[in-house]
Formats: sequence, C-alpha cells, structure tokens
Amino acid sequence: VTSIGHSAFEGCSGLTSPVYNDNCFAYLPKSYSGAYTIPDGIKQVAGYAFKGCTGLTSITIPDSVTNIGNSAFYGCSGLTNITIPESVTDIKSYTFCNCSGLTSITIPSSVTSIESHAFEGCSALTGITIPDNITSIGSRTFLGCTSLAEITSPDNVTSIGDRAFSKCTKLTNIIIPHSVIEIERNAFYQCDSLKSVIWKAPNCSITFRANVSMTNYNSTDFKGIFYSSKDNITSFSIDTEVETIPKCLCYGMSQLTSITIPDSVKVIESNAFYGCSNLTSITWNAKNCNSYSAFPYNVSSQITSFTFGDQVERIPSGLCSGMRNLTSITIPESVKSIGSSAFYSCAGLINITIPNSVTYIENSAFSYCTGLSSITIPNSVSSLEENAFGWCTNLRSLIIQNKDLIVPITSAIFSGSTSLKYISAPACVFDIESFYTDNPSEFPQKLDSVEVTNGELSENAMWVINLSRKTLKSIDLAATTHTDLLDEAFNEFYNLKTLKLPANLTHVGYKSVAECVKLESIDIPASVTEIDDRAFEDCRSLKSITFGGSQPSPAPGKAFAPMAASQLRRIGNWAFYNAHELQNLILPEGVEEVGDGAFYGCTYLEDLVLPSSVHSIGDNCFALCGKLNKIIVKSTTPPTIQAKTFFDVKRQIPVYVPDNCIDAYEGDQYWSEFDIQGISNAPQSIDDVPTNNVQCTKVLRDGQILIQRGEKTYTLQGQEVIVP
Repeated sequence: VTSIGHSAFEGCSGLTSPVYNDNCFAYLPKSYSGAYTIPDGIKQVAGYAFKGCTGLTSITIPDSVTNIGNSAFYGCSGLTNITIPESVTDIKSYTFCNCSGLTSITIPSSVTSIESHAFEGCSALTGITIPDNITSIGSRTFLGCTSLAEITSPDNVTSIGDRAFSKCTKLTNIIIPHSVIEIERNAFYQCDSLKSVIWKAPNCSITFRANVSMTNYNSTDFKGIFYSSKDNITSFSIDTEVETIPKCLCYGMSQLTSITIPDSVKVIESNAFYGCSNLTSITWNAKNCNSYSAFPYNVSSQITSFTFGDQVERIPSGLCSGMRNLTSITIPESVKSIGSSAFYSCAGLINITIPNSVTYIENSAFSYCTGLSSITIPNSVSSLEENAFGWCTNLRSLIIQNKDLIVPITSAIFSGSTSLKYISAPACVFDIESFYTDNPSEFPQKLDSVEVTNGELSENAMWVINLSRKTLKSIDLAATTHTDLLDEAFNEFYNLKTLKLPANLTHVGYKSVAECVKLESIDIPASVTEIDDRAFEDCRSLKSITFGGSQPSPAPGKAFAPMAASQLRRIGNWAFYNAHELQNLILPEGVEEVGDGAFYGCTYLEDLVLPSSVHSIGDNCFALCGKLNKIIVKSTTPPTIQAKTFFDVKRQIPVYVPDNCIDAYEGDQYWSEFDIQGISNAPQSIDDVPTNNVQCTKVLRDGQILIQRGEKTYTLQGQEVIVP
C-alpha cells in the first residue's frame, strides 16, 4: 500500500494502536495522550490522521514526511508547539484547525502553499513567520487566532483569502507586502485591536462576492477587507510605489484623521475612503491621478486641511468635491490642469490662487464655491469649460488675464454668480452665454467696475453690462477693438464716474454716454471722427474733456500735449449739453463743425480754445456759459456763428484771434460784439494771469514747476495745462 486516503479509519473507536505502514501514517486513537513520534521513513500523514487527539501534547514529524493531509491535526487542543520538517512543501486545508493550545509553530522555507483554514481557531498562537516561498494565504487560514499579535509576511505573497486573518483580536499592526495583487473581502474582519496598516501593494485588487452592489453601503459584502476592524485603525500608510488604491480599502475607518496619497498613485477606486468620518487632513502628492470623487461626501464634508505636493501635475476630477469646511487651498506651480468638479461645493473657500502653470480648467471645477470672493485666472489658462465657476454666489472680483481666452459658445461659465462687482476679462466673457441661467435675475446686476481687455463687445455682452447700469462706477474699454460706440450704449448709467473709450473708436453714437450724471472726465480717442448728437448729454459732473489722450511734456515750461493727433471732425448737436462742471475746453485741430447746443449750459466754463480748422459753430452752442472770461480762436477765417451761439456770455471778455485777422473778426456780425484782440496779447507769463484775489500756489508735478490758482493750473509762462 502506497497511499491511504483521508478519514480512512475515522470513527474506529475500538482501535487502540496507531495505524500506519512504511509509506503512510493513517490513524492515532483518540484516547491517546502524551507525546508521539511518527516513525522515520513514512512519507505521508493521511488526512484526519490525528483529528480529535486532544490528549496529544507533542508531535515529532520525521524528515521523511513530504505530505500532510487535510485536517491531519484538526482539534489537537493539547499540542503546544509543532516543528514541520523541511521536506514538507504545502500545508493543506484545516491541517492545524482548532489546535487551541498551539502557541508556536515553525513553518520551513520549503512550504510554498498554505491552504484555507490551515490554522483556524489556533487561539493560543502568538506569532507566526510565513516562509519566503509562500505565494498564497488561503481563506480563513488564521481565522480566530485570537492571541496572534505579530505576523511576518514575505514579499512573495500574491493573494490573501476571504477572512484569512479574521478575528485575530490581538493583531495591532500589519504590513501588506509589495507582491500582493489580490485580497478577498473581510480578510481582516473583526481584528478589533488593529491600529496600524502599512500598504505596499502597488496594484492590488479587493474581490467581493459575485453581484455585490457597490452602492449598497450597508451590505457586509460591500465593506472591504477591514470590516469591523475599521473603528480602531488610527494610522494607514500608503507606500510610495502604490499605483492603485483599491475600492473600499479604508471603508469606515472612523478613527483615521489624516492620510497621505503618494506621488506614485494613478487610480483611486470607488469608495476607497468611504465612511472615514473623522478624516480631517489630507496630503496629496499624486502627480497625475485620474480618480473621480476619491473622498465621498460623508468624508469630504469633514476635511479642514488639504495640502498638495509640489510635484502634482493634475488635480483630478471631483477630488475636493464637497469639502465645505476647507477654508484655504494652495495649488502648486506644477499643476497644469484642474479636473471637472475638483473643488465643487467647497463653500468654505474664500480665496484661491491659480498658478500660472494651469492651462485648462474643466467643467464645474469651482462650481458652488459659495464663499469664494475673488478669483484671478492667470494668463496661462487658455480654456474654461461649462460652469467652471457656476453659482459662486459671493464672487465679487473676477480677473481673467489671458486676452485670447477660448470660451466655448454655449458655456455658462459663471452662471448664477450674481454678486460680481469687478470684472477684468476679454469681451467674450461678458456674453450672455457666460452667465446663462433660466432666470435672467440670476445674471450679475451689482457690477461696480468693468475692464474689457480684448475683443469687441457683442450686443449680448452689452446687455449683460447694462443690467448693472445702476451700480457701475468704472468702465474701461481702452483695449477693445470697437470702432463704433452704439447708440445709448451707456445711457443713464447714473453712477458711472470713469469711462475709458476704445483706443480705435471712430464714432460715438447717439446718446451713447448720455445722462451719466457722475462722469467726471472723458478722453476722446484720437481715432474718433464724429461725436454724434447728444452723445454726452447731461453729464453734469464732467470736469475734463481731452482729445487723443494727454501727457506731460518732458520739456520744462511746456504745457500738457495730446498723445496723438485727433481725427475728430464733427461734434454733434447737444453733444455735451449741460456739462456744468467743465471749466476748460480746448478743441483739437481738425474739428470743422460744432453742432447746435453742443456745450449748452456749461455754466462753469471759463476758458475756450477753438482750432484753426473750425468753420461752423451751431446756434446755442455755448449758451449759458456765463463764466467764460477768455476765448482763443485760431482760425484765420471767422467761424460761422449764430445770434445765440454765445447766449448769456459776457461780450466784454477778450477773444484772441490771429494778429493779422483782427479786422475780419471785427467785421463779423456776431464776433464783433466781443473784445477782439491779437493772439499775441494772450497771457504769456504767470504775471499776466489775473488772480481775481485767489491765492496762487507753486506745485511740482512730474519734475515740472506749475502754478495752481483755484482749480486751474498754469505753467510759469502762463499757459494753462490740463492735469489728467
């Protein structure tokens, strides 16, 4: 006989002596007590051979044995230690199951496999060293080893079975080696003293029973490998070579307060950190991870600290979604893209700095960040997706530095951001689509300041800006490509104080800036050829009008001069009607026609200079300009004026004209009513300027000494200057 099957003599209670032959040991009577030595030369111990021998206190297995069968020592509760010879290559199922007195066992390096239940119920076993050649630990192998406090596992194990270490209640720390590629559910079930886990497996998967729903959060099948051990784990370390964090890995670890994700991680599977209800601090070093919603809502809402490593290239989709208690975040200079919903509903964030390395911000990346008050999108960002900053209801300041930003036509990037007060962005951002919602009342309507950095505002964009006509104080269109300011474009912007027109503007439309009652100054770009009727009507606070910009001359004693020659030819009827605060007006060379009532009611106007090009000045043009005390007309031919062109202007004031044209002016029906003098008689020094009992003060501006008299400023030669 060369082989005897397991349980061959099971239940033969009348046998009083061992059963074996030269090849196989088959049976030891259950009544046997004390030590026993298996005879030398035997090659096999049959399955169940020593099962139930509770009186067996010691066993010696000779080197000749190469195979120990299933359940061979099942229930030998009197055994305290066992030495397995080097000749044995595997340990079968249930081999030492319920050996409750076993305190130590030596497993030789020859063993390559330990099957399921092999040491189940060895409740006195305190420590075990698994040989280097072991590649698989079967299901329930060490289940119920309640005294097992230490396991040394080799770096060759590739799989750990279901409940392999379940109920190892004294196990305090474990290391999952680099070689493991599969762990079955509940592998460490009810390890109630487990506090520390070091996870080294780079691409390990956790397997569940077939048809387990990953959305049934209350199912025991769903709860990963540490189910019921989770409540005591306080430290979970992920090795720097880990690439995949498997699903449900840290399920329900309620005592875990911090976690570090190493730079090697590429994938975090679903619910890896589900139920980590006290996780408040995360250090994220993953260089380029593609996971979505790594931290589910019941975890993310508790996180107060999130730190990115300086090698992170991409912030994955949904990473910080729902972290409502996160108050600040620093995005490192290494980040190139921000994934969809990356910071969705981070309501506690007030300010975020996006570094100049970021080129792409995906849909809903910062949507519902309701605490966000300001954002600067750097020049590096070339594209924004749908709702990137949607429903940031407290966003007040928006700066987009890239003038060539690409905005998809249908992208409601800033929908619901109703509190915006300052926007600096290219024209495309102001379009209706950027703020689109089903309810127009959710468009921004509290803007205080707008700067358009590039492009041309569409009618839709102008409509968006018009929604804030009651609150806007400053509009800067200098960098836009507009050539025509539409009729009534900024009509009735009652709080507008500053307006910079497009640098290449050629036409200012009808009533385009009318009734901007707080507008204090305006520069008409040099490219403008026509100011249409009533364009600046009733801008009653307008104190300064310049044409083509102005800048101080570098030469001492020289007046401020235009930056470019004006192309203006016509100023329309009532164009600057009722500009009460205007005190000084120098019309640029090139102006040929000034319409009816163009400067009617400029009641504080004191000095007027008309260019040599002007040939027609309309009726009532300067009517009610009662404080005019000096007019300079450079035209050699008296411009055509009407009876009421200067209605209510004192006729005693001097009108300085070219010296050789005095007779022509004195011969004109209406000009002759004034005190016509040669232009050489105009004030040439500060002493020639009448003080009218107003104190004069010397001031230094841009290296030039000037004289300030009242609200006017002069050079030392008596030339009035316009201070921008």
